[in-house]
Amino acid sequence: MSANAFGALLLLSLLPAMHALAVTGGFHDAEFEKYPLDRWLAENKQSRLRWRVEIPQPELSTHQRLMLRIVTHVDGREIDKRRGNGDFMTLLQIQDAAGHNWQNHAALDLTKVHQNVQSAEFIITHFAFVLPGDYTITVAVCDAVTREHSLTVRKLHVAPLRTDPLPNSWTGLPNIEFVNPQEGAPDVWYLPEVEQRLKVAVKPSHPVHVQILVNTTPSERASASMMTMRRNMSVAIPALKILSQVEVPGSSVETALLDLTHRRVPFEQKDPGLLDWQRMRKYFLDLRPGLIDVGALQGQWKMRKFFWEEVTRRLRPKGDAIPVVIVLSGPAFFENQEPLDDNAKLEPDCGRRLFYVRYRAPAIPSQRVRVRPGMRPAMPPAALDVMPVDDLQRTLEPLGARIFDAISAEQFRRILAAILEQISNM
Repeated sequence: MSANAFGALLLLSLLPAMHALAVTGGFHDAEFEKYPLDRWLAENKQSRLRWRVEIPQPELSTHQRLMLRIVTHVDGREIDKRRGNGDFMTLLQIQDAAGHNWQNHAALDLTKVHQNVQSAEFIITHFAFVLPGDYTITVAVCDAVTREHSLTVRKLHVAPLRTDPLPNSWTGLPNIEFVNPQEGAPDVWYLPEVEQRLKVAVKPSHPVHVQILVNTTPSERASASMMTMRRNMSVAIPALKILSQVEVPGSSVETALLDLTHRRVPFEQKDPGLLDWQRMRKYFLDLRPGLIDVGALQGQWKMRKFFWEEVTRRLRPKGDAIPVVIVLSGPAFFENQEPLDDNAKLEPDCGRRLFYVRYRAPAIPSQRVRVRPGMRPAMPPAALDVMPVDDLQRTLEPLGARIFDAISAEQFRRILAAILEQISNM
């Protein structure tokens, strides 16, 4: 699944789906009390509704959790003939091997459905983080007024990751944790309702001061577009959330956003714990790439210098803790930049570490074409170009930065494990 998959698969307006923090013993959705799902399963009497369900194999998401998608397709003719009266319900129940049930629902308000939808297809997608194991998935659709219903039961085996570099990171997590699919940007990047944390920790022999910096400025080669910024943040913010939650006993972890266009730090959090997402999200909601004031426009040639100054300032030790700076960014190219001062030097190396993780989100795949007999085979998707050296890499390499490139959640997982190992050895 691509980094931008959330929301793109929910193609109709739904009432807010019931979601809650899942627990080890399952989750009961109170909406299920209105519908006798167990009796329907036992009777196996169904209405002849036109609908189908797709359950692709779960994939590793940018949040480093396996993401399960359950996609329900409902023929527009079923919706049209019920238009204007009550709700059309989708009920989802997932049972794990221990017999615990996790329940969720979505409701389509039939009073808000437009006319002439007979030829449409309504798609309802449920998202959930899932652990490896065996599951029984029950999906039912139902007219809330007439109680006409139909259901299907599927078996799903979720395999563990092959050669997982972080094999214990899911310890203590629930088997199922529903994710609200209606969150738009920027909440879809952070998933504020998901508070369960990965089990990732480092125990360096010496105190360290970890600082995580996210470059929010799109490359000039992309004309500072909102689309480019959102694509970059769709992978950088999940990575920031994970790194900010790494447990480092006896040490400190700080986070900051860098706005290179305006040469400022719009968000910084020095206290440990969960990120102040409400304060961070306000910056993204107010951000308008491409709309640059005169002052910022006149100083654009100083962006690289500002970035260099911010990084070198944070690489200087404070007290006994060894500084560790992790930079997260999409590829960044800035034209006509002021040269850096070659005479400006850092203090002698105190064992500091500098990591640059350049994360490029893959493009959203084009719509799948249905193959017909005799049809010429479709061209395979073009491979991503080799990531060129960008201006941030040129700035950080003289400072001894370790450069990592990622174009997938699997690659970032390996990078995360490598960074944690290097910090543990300090």
